[in-house]
Amino acid sequence: MDNFMTNMPQRHNHALPPISELVMHAKPMLLIDRAMSADETSLTAEVDITANSMFCVPNKGVPSYVGIEYIAQTVAAYSGWRAKNTDPDATPSVGYLLGSRKVTLSCNWFPIGRTLSVHISNIFEDGEMGVLDGEIRLGEEILVAARINVYQPKDNETSLTSPSDNNQETTDQ
Repeated sequence: MDNFMTNMPQRHNHALPPISELVMHAKPMLLIDRAMSADETSLTAEVDITANSMFCVPNKGVPSYVGIEYIAQTVAAYSGWRAKNTDPDATPSVGYLLGSRKVTLSCNWFPIGRTLSVHISNIFEDGEMGVLDGEIRLGEEILVAARINVYQPKDNETSLTSPSDNNQETTDQ
């Protein structure tokens, strides 16, 4: 039993940077609120659903299909966390959601006034490509589950955006 416990991945709850240091998006498109724990193969984030949440519909909440973006941004936070573990001065990198499989939506809406947990696990990684499983939970209830495919170019010069176009601008003009 002791050997089993020592071989389990350890969850790191200390020294997680603010989510804005892990994900390239800025408000209002930064949709996840904080990273809660991370290890070598996974990350858990939280999303507070409020009346001011992006995509919120009054008296209903946020449509559950937005959960795919919550999962994708949690994957971005995982990538940012891994980069910061290698280099504390690292900044978020460009990444792309290529598609999703096995998507299950167990509700229509994420209710206002609730905090969702978003859990992602790295299933497969091959260079710039990755496959991750994601779940969005309200307590122990799984509201959304999906397997997503992602692409993160090693060199931002090879990405579809210029190095200065980093989604940090908002449309408040």
